[in-house]
Amino acid sequence: SLGVIRDAVAMVQEGGRELDESLWQPEDDPATRAMVAKGETMGCFYIESPATRLLQKKAKRGDYEHMVIHSSIIRPAANPYIQEYLKRLHGQPWEPIHPLLADILAESYGIMVYQEHVSQAAVALAGFTHARADKLRKVMNWKDKERALKDYREDFAAGARRMGVGEAKIGEIWEMMMSFSGYSFCKPHSASYARVSFQAAYLKAHHPAEFMAAVISNQGGFYSTFAYVSEARRLGLTVLPPDVNAGRIVWNGRGREIRTGLMAVKGLGRETMARIVARREAGPYASLEDFCLRAAPEEDEARALIEAGALDGLADGRDRGERSGRAGLFWRLAAHRRRR
Repeated sequence: SLGVIRDAVAMVQEGGRELDESLWQPEDDPATRAMVAKGETMGCFYIESPATRLLQKKAKRGDYEHMVIHSSIIRPAANPYIQEYLKRLHGQPWEPIHPLLADILAESYGIMVYQEHVSQAAVALAGFTHARADKLRKVMNWKDKERALKDYREDFAAGARRMGVGEAKIGEIWEMMMSFSGYSFCKPHSASYARVSFQAAYLKAHHPAEFMAAVISNQGGFYSTFAYVSEARRLGLTVLPPDVNAGRIVWNGRGREIRTGLMAVKGLGRETMARIVARREAGPYASLEDFCLRAAPEEDEARALIEAGALDGLADGRDRGERSGRAGLFWRLAAHRRRR
């Protein structure tokens, strides 16, 4: 994801547009916040999954503070609390789960969101030492945690009783704490993730061609290349085919267009891609024959380039139509091989 941001910023700057990263505050950008609030974040680090985008749509919040909450609350065991969070977010009255936790959970609408909330609750409600409370937080992420948690549960209940907490409330609070088992975030982790998410979202909002090209080139993310290409088209971008004279190894975005990278041509070797780009620095390839002599692709690689449309620009004027043009290119390739 950092590679996506790096490459997108580089493409923006190569295109002659200014983007000073030292002055970059994407969290304050209105267009970015509006896009995040709508859940239109496919391709953006950590906030592109269907579950997170749905949470964003339902929450209708695009500010940094809520994104920090969402980055941590979106965990499998927390789904019932996500529904309650959304109700409270949109104005449903609520009371703290216990007065002793009112201040601790005030910023998250009375719901435990961060790992720290587990240890803070154990200290405030059951009299745990900070060291033991932090050990409880860590135990929840162990694979074999059931035996250890039994002891913690008993100590937590005993301590809470001494604080005057009733049995039903002890069980309710413990159940909320158990929603952190498996995996969860501490607040600094969630905050740093949200920072990267906003950087990605800003690039998508203002430089969609460069951003989507970088997403596809880095071959990561939640979705397939086809899905990201479809998203680019949904954004109104034109996706151009690979081209031995105009394309790069990676995908490249500029303005409202994305040029497919040579890396997308199935069967084309990495060394051949590098030769194609390097040897055209002496001048564009003038013909199929010129390309074969200078770039020296294997026959199956040349055929793959023809099938992908990367050599369409080298078709003769008499057979420029896509079907007849590529048929003519295959014929000329075979003739060139025979002559050699």
